[in-house]
Parts: sequence; C-alpha cells; structure tokens
Amino acid sequence: MPASVTLKHLSYSTPDNQPLFTGLDLAFGPQRTGLIGRNGTGKSTLLKLIAGEFSTSDGTIAGRARLA
Repeated sequence: MPASVTLKHLSYSTPDNQPLFTGLDLAFGPQRTGLIGRNGTGKSTLLKLIAGEFSTSDGTIAGRARLA
C-alpha cells in the first residue's frame, strides 16, 4: 500500500536554534495514524510541518493527508 505522506531527511530547529528533528525519514499510509510521545517531544510541531504551517530546516515532505 503506497504512503500518503512521506518525510525524507526532515530536519527542524526551534526558533532558538535547538534541533528537534535531524534526518527524519518517515512514511504514513492512507489509514488513520496517531502520534504518541511525551510532552515536548515535537508531535504538534511535526503535524504543523506536514500541514505546511511551519517550514523545514532541511528535507522534503510529500503527499497529502487530512489532519485532525
């Protein structure tokens, strides 16, 4: 089954230049997917990057998804 969203070599740094992701490769399929993790680990930031609300430091985001 092909991926709906693909992240390749994604990097993002916070406004104070702290790296949050470096070289992240990830693919989400067309089925419903959830993100889990501790507070402050970047779940919301990752979703904002996928939604186009934030710009990546490096890497690409390809595909379409409905985010909720």
